[in-house]
Amino acid sequence: MTAPALVNQQAWVDTNIWFYALSSGDGAKRIAANRLLDSLDHPVINSQVIRELCVNLLRKSTYDETTIQELSSSLYRDCHVAAESVGVFLRASKLRQQHAFSYWDSLIIAAALEAGCATMYSEDMQHGQIIEGQLTIINPLIST
Repeated sequence: MTAPALVNQQAWVDTNIWFYALSSGDGAKRIAANRLLDSLDHPVINSQVIRELCVNLLRKSTYDETTIQELSSSLYRDCHVAAESVGVFLRASKLRQQHAFSYWDSLIIAAALEAGCATMYSEDMQHGQIIEGQLTIINPLIST
C-alpha cells in the first residue's frame, strides 16, 4: 500500500499511527505507518498526541525514559506541534454536540481543524468521514 501524496496540505497524524510506526508489534501495520510518515513533510500533531504516544510506548513496549526524552525532542523538532487554546476546547465541545465523538477524539479533531489540516490519518475514526467540509479522516492501515 502506498501512502497518498500530499501537496501543500497540512496532515494530522493521530497517536495510533505513531505507535504502530515506533513499536515492535504488528509488522504490516508498522510498515504501513512508517511508509505514511516517510511520505509526509512535517506532519501536524499536538501535545495530546505526544503524551498519549509516550505513555503507550512506556506501557506497551521496551521504551525507557531516556528513549522517551529523545523521541519527544525529535517530535518537537520534526513535526508541526499545534498550539492548544481555548478555541480548541470550545470547538471540541461543539463537535461533541454535533457528532458522536468521544471527549478525547473531539479534542484531536478540533486541534486538527484549528491547525488548518485537510487530512487526519487515524485508525480509530470513521474512514472517509469529512468534518466541517475541511478535514477528511483517512485510515492508512485499512488494508493491513
